[in-house]
Amino acid sequence: MKDLKLFLALILIVLLANDLSAQFRYGYFRVGVAGGSTNYLGDLDDDLTFKFTKAGLGLDVSYRFNPFMTARLGLYRGWARATDAVSINEIRERRNLSFRTPITEASFQVVFDFLPTDRQYQYRPPYSPYVFGGVAAFTFNPQAQLNGQWYDLQPLGTEGQFLPNPDGIYPEPYNLTQFAIPMGAGVRLALSRHLDMEIETGFRKTFTDYLDDVSGLYPDLDDLGAQNPTAAILSDRMDRARFPSGGAATNGIRGDRTQLDWYIFTVVRFNYILDWVKCPKFLR
Repeated sequence: MKDLKLFLALILIVLLANDLSAQFRYGYFRVGVAGGSTNYLGDLDDDLTFKFTKAGLGLDVSYRFNPFMTARLGLYRGWARATDAVSINEIRERRNLSFRTPITEASFQVVFDFLPTDRQYQYRPPYSPYVFGGVAAFTFNPQAQLNGQWYDLQPLGTEGQFLPNPDGIYPEPYNLTQFAIPMGAGVRLALSRHLDMEIETGFRKTFTDYLDDVSGLYPDLDDLGAQNPTAAILSDRMDRARFPSGGAATNGIRGDRTQLDWYIFTVVRFNYILDWVKCPKFLR
């Protein structure tokens, strides 16, 4: 029994030494800044045509913990917008809705490189494609413009969220803080001993259909107008000269509630490598 305990202790020491060796060889931190674009996929776009591209930027801190994998914390800020007025879809053009929203995201991601990467610059590949996935929380605030003034849409309840609802026909007010699943791919280029560049596209699957404030059906506009005239106007923007019946022209359908919204960040990121730990000679 004593010999067995000694044997198990030796195995544990070897495993810990190997793990320490791997951390010395592969482990290092990076800090990054990113800039690029934000796109949106939802009820008001023409199936990801990229014509509503807006800016995006971000900050990252990451730690490589083995030759193929990196843990990354990110903070991103983007802006999304879309308008039916320029849609190539006749039904969307007739609906005539529009919105803009900021998107602020905090995320944790795990990055998997297809090529192994070493702490030491001379052993790093000049480039490495990679994929990533993770979890994120984000905030948004859809707005629409009326007579030159921007209005927050969520407090207005444009689909009847704040109307009396004894029959349960109207949705509950949506939350402006939501969760998302980031996923995407990119390529990393080794520029120098302490500097990498990444070109990356990341899709965010959300769990809300209200990134654009559009999801289901038009509410009773008379009831909504009696509660808040501005809400009724921003709920149904159809040209009454062309479509006097308003939302009834589309059988009361305002959006597609079967499809949740997405947003996309495409960025160029520069990472500064913080390699302040000197690798012992016996581990090289």
